[in-house]
Amino acid sequence: MAAEFVLTFAAEGILTKVAALATEQVSLAWGFKGELARLGDSLSLMQNILRDAAEQPTDRGHTVKAWVEKLKNIAQDADDVLDEFQYEVLRRKLELQNHMKKKVLNFFSISNPLAFRLKMARKIKNINQRLADLKSEASLIGLVAKPKDATPQAMVNRETVSSFDTDEKFFGREELLSDIVKTLINSNNQENLSVMPIVGMPGLGKTTLAKKVFNELAIDKSFDKRIWVCVSNDFDVNSILRSILEILNPTNAKIERQEALLKQLHEVLAGKRYILILDDVWNEDRTKWSNLMNCLAKLGSQGSTVIVTTRSANVASITETNPYLRRTLGLLQEDKCWSILKNRAFPDDNAPISADLETIGKQIAKKCAGVPLVAK
Repeated sequence: MAAEFVLTFAAEGILTKVAALATEQVSLAWGFKGELARLGDSLSLMQNILRDAAEQPTDRGHTVKAWVEKLKNIAQDADDVLDEFQYEVLRRKLELQNHMKKKVLNFFSISNPLAFRLKMARKIKNINQRLADLKSEASLIGLVAKPKDATPQAMVNRETVSSFDTDEKFFGREELLSDIVKTLINSNNQENLSVMPIVGMPGLGKTTLAKKVFNELAIDKSFDKRIWVCVSNDFDVNSILRSILEILNPTNAKIERQEALLKQLHEVLAGKRYILILDDVWNEDRTKWSNLMNCLAKLGSQGSTVIVTTRSANVASITETNPYLRRTLGLLQEDKCWSILKNRAFPDDNAPISADLETIGKQIAKKCAGVPLVAK
């Protein structure tokens, strides 16, 4: 069983969010911490089942691949829900810090804690049920949980991705998308590796924008290799290099030593132009970043580009090779939030929408405060 499609999914990043939120001492988590813990347990189990899926014979590839695709879809939904929760926690903390908390809130408004808790509990419970159903399906097709071998190296919180669905509609950042693609294509003559940070607060769509760039046909034609690594909290240079190798040459991805990793990567990337997207970077240690850039420079980098998505302006300052390359996401206009809401409620562009529904929808869009994740 070829492991390439299995290696495109890893739940470590989502597990990190679950662990952080399950221990978060905030009132918002009251009432569904148990569901959060259950989600973490279920995802850990699914990781173990994935290891069995990777070892299945090729004649069972279609059945197992279909199961993995279902798991990827559920994991993406879980990631979206956890991002929504993280954003709400941050937003409320900022409200309290700025003494902007309103004394009277509409019961059904986004700011109402009870309404939000009920919504989160319902979403997480639904995901847990889908995972339980998928576990039963795994048993039916002969997949079993295989625990990961113990290793002294800490688990790296990352998701390694080689491709994304291109069907998701995109609202509000079209001009920025076009600008980024044009800039990247025109970087062909640069001798050194360039780094473009995409920075913004949680929920503004940094990862969504990066995915659209990643999937643009013009990018596919301009770059020989496209690589995506979700880094999250643990910025470990060797682990990032290994994640890159998993995309380019999965059979050699278990190499541990940096020198050997670089040798394998050089064989694949020498003379080629590549785009590397490092998603959700938190590292503010300049030394660690310099070490990674020095490693990438050894691979041959003319015309190649790294895109870094981050919520930290400090990270952007550390990583950018030229200030003009930085792209900062702002809030969306209300009409763009309405477009997102409308697409969620009525995926069919030709579906009729009554005047009353449109009025209510636009009122909700206004409450989204320009944050696309809330609109979703």
